[in-house]
Amino acid sequence: MKEIIASSQNKHIKHVRSLHAKKHRDHLGQYIIEGYKLIEEALDYNKCFNLLLLSESALKSSESTVLMNRCAEANIPVYLVEEKLFLEVSEMDTPQGVLAVLHKQEQELPGVIDSDCFHIVILDEVRDPGNVGTIIRTADACGINAVVLSSGCVDLYNSKTLRATMGSIFHIPVITDVDIIELIGRLKTMGADVLGADPHSNISCIDAELHQRTAIVIGNEAKGLREEVKKATTQNITIPMPGKAESLNAGIAAAILMYEFAVRK
Repeated sequence: MKEIIASSQNKHIKHVRSLHAKKHRDHLGQYIIEGYKLIEEALDYNKCFNLLLLSESALKSSESTVLMNRCAEANIPVYLVEEKLFLEVSEMDTPQGVLAVLHKQEQELPGVIDSDCFHIVILDEVRDPGNVGTIIRTADACGINAVVLSSGCVDLYNSKTLRATMGSIFHIPVITDVDIIELIGRLKTMGADVLGADPHSNISCIDAELHQRTAIVIGNEAKGLREEVKKATTQNITIPMPGKAESLNAGIAAAILMYEFAVRK
């Protein structure tokens, strides 16, 4: 049995704690994932691990035995942590007792948009981690080729964002901190259709034509698309709403448009 870490001054504990802050995640190029589902997905897709922490209570689970064996096969360091200390470093309200530190792996867009047929989703300053995570998960389900986040979006490696993806973060390219005005111009030059989601448009998404190269742009939860983005798109479209609501949640709107253009049409 390995020695159980009980000190908050342990270097691995201090390292994990530092990654709670975006500035340290950016500086170190690392981030935290928690729970069996996310960690198993990361192992399945050969993501680069730095370490894994396991709480005392998690040792009693058969899942942890399987996980420890997989980590041993992949030469991933595993450290046992005192229960109270694990609760202090975890970012979950009810942690499962397993936490991993992964290295960020930069994604690139050119390989996606250089193909003859693609569908991508661009997020313009979407700041709710649940929305961004849900959009990535839905994009994965709809067969979208990539998700692009503008520089004003919530941090992709925020713990709430990662949990909301339910592992889809490992299945689909997600490109961050992109100048989307420049990207939209580039896409239009390539002949792609760039569709902005705008509840005030008079063009229904049902009537809009499907193109082999399509980008859907989703705006901020409160303000929608920025004016400069609306002006840059090929056209702006709306989702027909026969009820009295003025607009839809960003995650829901994105899901409807992704299904409409990448699945139904």
